[in-house]
Amino acid sequence: MPRERGTALLLVLWVTILLAALLAGVAASSRSHSEAALYGAEHVRASLAAEAGLAHAVAGLRAPDLEHQWVPDGRPYRLTFDGAQVTVAVVDVSGLADLNAASPALLRGVFVAAGVDTAAAARLATAVADWRGRATGGAGGFGTRGQGRVGADTGQRGGPLRTIDQLARLPGVDAALFARLAPAVTVYSGRNYPDASYAGPLVLAAERGIDRGQAQALVRARRQRHAQRGAGSGQALGAVANGPLVAGYGGMVERVFSVAKMPDGTQAGLDATIRLALTGADARPYKVLDWRTDSVQLP
Repeated sequence: MPRERGTALLLVLWVTILLAALLAGVAASSRSHSEAALYGAEHVRASLAAEAGLAHAVAGLRAPDLEHQWVPDGRPYRLTFDGAQVTVAVVDVSGLADLNAASPALLRGVFVAAGVDTAAAARLATAVADWRGRATGGAGGFGTRGQGRVGADTGQRGGPLRTIDQLARLPGVDAALFARLAPAVTVYSGRNYPDASYAGPLVLAAERGIDRGQAQALVRARRQRHAQRGAGSGQALGAVANGPLVAGYGGMVERVFSVAKMPDGTQAGLDATIRLALTGADARPYKVLDWRTDSVQLP
């Protein structure tokens, strides 16, 4: 009899342990699902906050008075939206290196400033020139990098690049290099030489033949100065009366970078190239030319 009771007690203990393990697994699974749902909800909120940053940028670019007008040279603007801390920067596309118009020498300089060795940078610049200059060639339809980007990668070798994503398909351009280059290049300016009034460190280093550290110092100084009407009017040097580097108030095509961070650390980013409408000429304040989300780096 005592042996039977001991066996029964042992069985009860095993069943209790098994049930406890099952309940712990269910609790962990429920907690995991709850955390995933919470992250998803916070990511949606962060994405909406990043879009709110774009709306603020458009309003700032169209502000009627210069005191409140945003300067599109990459300087950061910060705001709070729905609990998110949002950082927004706008760059006039005239300050970016146009993959379809810039000379191979300029592109080579941009690639070197991004950390590519001189020989590889020369090969990459030649590859870009060959891509856009060939009369014939194989199909170059590429997949999309990033979510929600408008415009299909339908360009072919022998024609202009349709999106900057096509740069990522060239030999030697890995994900890390593309991430460094993406904020510095465009296909929407049509300029063979970027305007230094709006250029970032990579482009400015290439233009002036200086290293990236020197270019970063010049860009930081420019972003601390007030913009001047008349600066950035197409002059590649970006200086007013032989003075220091000064930004203007931009043109009609701007690139907006917006990154939102929630209190729990969840982040979402938006990188949109837009064409501003003339005041009162269109019901929509802007038209989207390019749209990419999530992994966005401020210029």
